[in-house]
Amino acid sequence: MNIDKQEAREITTMVEGTLLQFKDAMKFQEEQNLRISRRTSHMLRYGLATIILLSIGVVFLTWSQKNDMRKMNGYVEGMTKDISVMSNAIVKMQTSMSTIEGGINKVATHTLSISSSITQKENLVETLSDIADTVKLMQSDAHGLGESMGNVNYNLSTINKHMKSLNRKLAAMGQDVNRMPSPTRMFPF
Repeated sequence: MNIDKQEAREITTMVEGTLLQFKDAMKFQEEQNLRISRRTSHMLRYGLATIILLSIGVVFLTWSQKNDMRKMNGYVEGMTKDISVMSNAIVKMQTSMSTIEGGINKVATHTLSISSSITQKENLVETLSDIADTVKLMQSDAHGLGESMGNVNYNLSTINKHMKSLNRKLAAMGQDVNRMPSPTRMFPF
């Protein structure tokens, strides 16, 4: 029986050793699980904080770009108005130039009429009357030319004024376009 007791004791010792190893393995497994859960918890916290910060950044960028796009839209609308006014002024100027051309042709015709009247020596009083009438017509045409030239000058000054306005709007728009990506510089990627 001594052998049976000794075998039982060895088996008991072996079982106790195995149980201690199992206990140590379980303790180690618990520690590993605890470390993994802590790391996962940290990663989730940092990930959530990063997502919140990125969301705030995206909202800020969207808001910033929305305001900039509204300004750009205002610039484009202003430029469209300026270009429309300039286009109308150019059309009016073309009409005035056509009137000037017609007036110059009339003056040339009147000049030819005067020169042909001078060459006729038959009735001097009638010739002088024709010349006087032609000079009056030339004065009327010259007055029309003066008005047309005034219209051309007015239209040119209108075009000049709106070109300056257009240049200012383009310069402001260029500055805004250069400034728009500045909020994105805070991101390292």
